[in-house]
Amino acid sequence: MRLRSFWLLAGFLFAAVSLQAQAYKVYGTIHTVDNQEISGYLTWGKEPVYWIDLFKAVKPSNPFAAYFPAGNSTWFYNNGHYSSTPPIHLFCCRFGDIKSIELTGQNRIELEIRDGNSIALNKGNEPSIGQTLTLLTAQREYLTIRWERISRIEFTTPPASFTPENHRPITGIVKTPQGIFKGFITWDKDEKTEESSLEGTSIHGRISIAFREIRKITKMREGCRVILQNGEEKNLWGSNDVNSQNRGILINMPHIGLVTVPWSRFEEFEACDLSEINTLSYTDFGQPARLFGEIIPKSDPSVSGILAYDLDETMNFEMLNGKNDYLTYDIPFRYIRSIEPKNYKYAYITLTNGSALSLGESADVSEGNSGTLVFQEGDEVVYVPWQNIKSVVFREEN
Repeated sequence: MRLRSFWLLAGFLFAAVSLQAQAYKVYGTIHTVDNQEISGYLTWGKEPVYWIDLFKAVKPSNPFAAYFPAGNSTWFYNNGHYSSTPPIHLFCCRFGDIKSIELTGQNRIELEIRDGNSIALNKGNEPSIGQTLTLLTAQREYLTIRWERISRIEFTTPPASFTPENHRPITGIVKTPQGIFKGFITWDKDEKTEESSLEGTSIHGRISIAFREIRKITKMREGCRVILQNGEEKNLWGSNDVNSQNRGILINMPHIGLVTVPWSRFEEFEACDLSEINTLSYTDFGQPARLFGEIIPKSDPSVSGILAYDLDETMNFEMLNGKNDYLTYDIPFRYIRSIEPKNYKYAYITLTNGSALSLGESADVSEGNSGTLVFQEGDEVVYVPWQNIKSVVFREEN
């Protein structure tokens, strides 16, 4: 399956940067078990986090299982098996959609979204819960706080007067056979800032180059050709930064979503200035909204109302996940206009900006989808199995 029109994405992202230079970075207040309140820019684990970065955890149960009591005739396909019980799902949203996180157990939290509602979540195999956090305070101090010393984390807009000139993100364009993608870059699923280094072996031995010095990286048969900002060229090999051991390049596009490009599909990276990326501040995320729209079945009349898509996603900040020719996409539902199942493995996705692509190989967009509940006016609830969905069209709730 080939990407059809994601080439449109690049032009969508050429806009002026936010006036507040650090507005894209996560800022908040940590309440500790010692009754301290410490505010600052956050580093989550080892890397700084941005409002568009993803927070992942596991839902402890499926709240829609009550609509399918024991002995019902509906079967759900999950991880190669059929069950009469809807599966438990992963929760995923951007940091900018979170109001607060309260620690309720060793591996459990209550995540409060921006409208005041809370979601109970478990760690599972996801890294977001349990990390050591570091704050850069207004006094220019770095304070490290272990997860078990935290009571609550509140996310807020940073003060206008506090814009420290510290680590800048890697920003640029990644070219693939499917198209070009422009945004915040995470190289080898690890390096996120311009101070991070690209390492490899050259004819002069082992070298390390800071990303702020790099203009372009082009993949070759073995290794990469690196062009520096001063025009100097270097061929590098022998490191997972520049060969097939690379774990992938992430491109986080503020107004579209996250694309993960495996090394096999990577062709070229070209750096651009942060001012060319239309960044999102905390206030840009606004209030969340329920998923609302119309289900057009293959048979039966269409139904409209509040949606529980895949018996899982119910809010516009949650993510649709899928793959296209080895590229993985995580797209907030607020940027999706419609979903049209095509076969057992793929669905056709149209975005609000007019772009479109086919996605597959995940429960969101394949035969593993649990179907959709539609909550209509008058409290009538209609269940539409994935196999009977012709299309899902999302609209704003009246």
